[in-house]
Amino acid sequence: MHRYLNFVDGAWSDSAAPRLDVDNPSTGEVVATLPDSTTADVDAAVAAARRAFVDGPWARMSPADRADVVRALAAALEARFDTLADGLVADTGTTARLAPMLQAGAPLAHLRDFAEMAPLLSEPVPFPIQTTPGLGQWELHREPLGVVAGFTAYNFPLFLAVWKAAPAMLAGNTVVLKPSPLTPFGLNALAEACLEVGLPPGVLNIVHGDRIAGQALVAHRDVDLVTFTGSTEVGKAVMAAAATTAKEVMLELGGKSPGIVLPDANAELAVRGTLFSSMMNSGQACVATTRMLVPDSRYDEFCELLAERAGEMVLGPADDPLTDVGPVISARQREKVEKFIATAVEQGARVLVGNDRPDGLPAGGHYVSPTVLVDLDNDNVAAKDEIFGPVLSVIRYSDVEDAIRIANDSEYGLAASVWGTDLGRARDVASRVQSGLCWINDVAQADVRRTPFAGKKQSGVGSELGTDGLYAYTKTKSLYTALDADIDARPYSAVGGEWE
Repeated sequence: MHRYLNFVDGAWSDSAAPRLDVDNPSTGEVVATLPDSTTADVDAAVAAARRAFVDGPWARMSPADRADVVRALAAALEARFDTLADGLVADTGTTARLAPMLQAGAPLAHLRDFAEMAPLLSEPVPFPIQTTPGLGQWELHREPLGVVAGFTAYNFPLFLAVWKAAPAMLAGNTVVLKPSPLTPFGLNALAEACLEVGLPPGVLNIVHGDRIAGQALVAHRDVDLVTFTGSTEVGKAVMAAAATTAKEVMLELGGKSPGIVLPDANAELAVRGTLFSSMMNSGQACVATTRMLVPDSRYDEFCELLAERAGEMVLGPADDPLTDVGPVISARQREKVEKFIATAVEQGARVLVGNDRPDGLPAGGHYVSPTVLVDLDNDNVAAKDEIFGPVLSVIRYSDVEDAIRIANDSEYGLAASVWGTDLGRARDVASRVQSGLCWINDVAQADVRRTPFAGKKQSGVGSELGTDGLYAYTKTKSLYTALDADIDARPYSAVGGEWE
């Protein structure tokens, strides 16, 4: 059994706090413990980050030199890639087929992608020299904010840590991360890499724990920005707590993303893509397209194909190479998903496939069968609320205008997909869907360097990724330099006590 510690000021740090159990989602077996850190633990981590920002070398290094350290972190993690991937399978329940790419490989690629963005921080932006009222030069500088607090969700722990820590550190900030208490392994591996590459003490700190540590970190006066990924409900509480000290916040919250199937869509492509999106990571993905909108004219055809393809999916332990869908993260989450399904059926949905417990699975594992719900409208709980489990809701529509209305009839606006062979029409529909991200004839694509990730409505505040996401970790300073020495040309020049 592993005993996780906090990582503060460049060293492992124990806590006097009680310890929380961590289980393997595939078996339910307790495999580790971690500290349920206290306010004092958070204070120590934030103080270390503040010292590193004010007195350490990090903020004064060039962006290019900081980028070299970020690349070294990627190399250190890559050197232990197999161990990293296996650990993330056991930690998150992501399948052995998907975890090497998604849980381990993507974060390494994204570290390098962020490092390539360092030149955007290197030079001030000059404006044309002005000639009136005086000769001068304006410049726009981007400076680090200070101490950044990052909260990572349980579904993609290392992935999300990289999305927050890498751009924050590149910009010259120092960071305190608080991972979900359900998935500590990935951030522990990141701390080990920090030690290996000689990251200056205090630049990256990790505090484990649950509610007490989270509340203390959000409210801390020495934290300058909070970046949080998680549920909309908790995100609102984070925003309210951060307001007490006027912190900046970035929130990546829930989603109930639509997948609009146009009448001319390729059925096999749309079904496979939507099933992958909705069942990926056992449905525990905020961008999952979990509402499939299908035209009346093709509804029966799609239901038949969905039943066939979903019925072929193998539910099993995450480390089994034959598994398509692994467990959800915890017994509590399994119960929550099962309650959603039961309520959806009470409200008129029909189970097309799933909602059973196959024999032969480990008794303690947190398994929910891949489930497709049909014959429901957009007012059903399974169409309105984020379930965060392997559940797809299929909703029929009459015409394209009806599809767009249904797609936008949601408090969320994170992601969407549009499926159709007429790309002009598909692009037109995509432009009318209220989402920060929309794919056409695909799902789950991301471009760290070029495309920001920003939810609309109650799906988020601010942007991650792209230029916007990098600049979010900076504060602009406008700098003016007078280039003339003509005192009389100044509007405040005075002779004999009178203004000229």
